[in-house]
Amino acid sequence: MLLTVNDTPVFPISLGGAGIGSSKDNIFFQGIVSEKQAVETVLFALENGINLIDTSPFYGNSEKKIGIAINEYGRRESYILSTKIGTHPTFKGYSDYNIRQSIDNSLKTLQTSYIDILHVHDPSFDEFKTIMEKNGGIETLLRLKEEKLIRNIGLGVRNHDLHRKFISSGYADVILPYLDYNVLRTTAYSLLRESSENNVAVTLGSALCMGLLSGKNPANTKILHYDIATDVSIEKAIQMYEWCKIKNVNLMSVNYKFILDNPAVNTIIIGASSKKEVQESLTAYKEKVHFTVMDSFLKEFNIVN
Repeated sequence: MLLTVNDTPVFPISLGGAGIGSSKDNIFFQGIVSEKQAVETVLFALENGINLIDTSPFYGNSEKKIGIAINEYGRRESYILSTKIGTHPTFKGYSDYNIRQSIDNSLKTLQTSYIDILHVHDPSFDEFKTIMEKNGGIETLLRLKEEKLIRNIGLGVRNHDLHRKFISSGYADVILPYLDYNVLRTTAYSLLRESSENNVAVTLGSALCMGLLSGKNPANTKILHYDIATDVSIEKAIQMYEWCKIKNVNLMSVNYKFILDNPAVNTIIIGASSKKEVQESLTAYKEKVHFTVMDSFLKEFNIVN
């Protein structure tokens, strides 16, 4: 499925809300982000072509900050707003009651009358099985769709088998896999192909591997979330960075081109927490990476899909 905004394809770079959701009670990534900085970040993203914002009630006070920003921005039909149910701090779980309470809370906090994409967030295998059963959470989500409170049903989880079960159910509009499709790790390739074959959109999370592929020296990157050091090679990330430095090309640009060359990927969700970080991603996306450089990079690091 091609995600569109007023018949225009969603921009290849989207804004994730985890970074700007950092507060004294919930620290994500680099530290506390003020309301002023968060609002400026969202507005800057929207004013510079980004037209999908993804968040969650789990991400600190991200929804509140985004709500303030989009209320100021207006033009509600000009962008896609995505949030999640299941991991709300108060309404945690996937029952009809918790889903309803979570979405009602999100609508109020985000200051909107509808959500474009509602993701089921991080269910376990058993929870997912219950969601998909008769009288399970999926029926609540379908009713929310009928009520036009949500427009698309998605799944945000890392486990590929759960995504496959979701796709095969026939209820999937969108999936949000993360960490597993980038120049360091391509294990999600077959999942992306399956998603494309079934006309299910893909919004890809954590494409920069918690900063390892940000274009800055990975040796100086502090990974505060997810134990990805066991999944990806930091040493390889450093080698890629050094290779790109010699070739005078940005590793972030190479990574973005690699990901977006896969037609299954609708957009990459970046966890920017400032205007500067948004601009860095936009610049990297727009940078032209010559096909000979790209081909040489893929061969050098034995990257094959």
